Amino acid sequence: MSFRTMLFPGMKVAAIDSDGDRAIIDIDYAIIIKNMDGAEQDTKWYGKGRMVVEDLVIDSEDWPPMPATVSGAGIKDNQITYRDEVVIPVDFFGNVGITLRFEGSDSPVRFVGERLTFDLDGHEKYIEHIKPDQG
Repeated sequence: MSFRTMLFPGMKVAAIDSDGDRAIIDIDYAIIIKNMDGAEQDTKWYGKGRMVVEDLVIDSEDWPPMPATVSGAGIKDNQITYRDEVVIPVDFFGNVGITLRFEGSDSPVRFVGERLTFDLDGHEKYIEHIKPDQG
C-alpha cells in the first residue's frame, strides 16, 4: 500500500485565521514523504495546503507573527495523538485537534474541535529520493 506522510518540523505556516467556530491554518511549505510498496527508496516532496479545524471547543487566541516555522506538532484523532507527522489526506471526526509549536515562541498554538481536515493544494514538487529510514 502506498501512502503520503506530512512532516511538521520545518513546516512554514503563512497565516492562521480563527473566528471562534473554525480555525484555518494556511501551510505554505510542508515536507511530504511518499512511501510506495516494493520501492527501495521513498521520495521527498514539498507542497502547500490548508488545515481546517471546525466546531471549535478550544481556540487559541494568540500566535506568533506569520509567516512562522513549526518546530513540532501534535495531531489529535480522538484517543490517538500523532507527533510531528500525519498520513495525508486528513479527515478526522470526533474529539480532534492540532497543537503547533513554533520556532522562537514558548507558547503552543492549540485548536480542538469536532472535525479536522487537510489536503494538499495542487501538486507536490519533487525534492529527492531517500532511504525509508532517513525521513
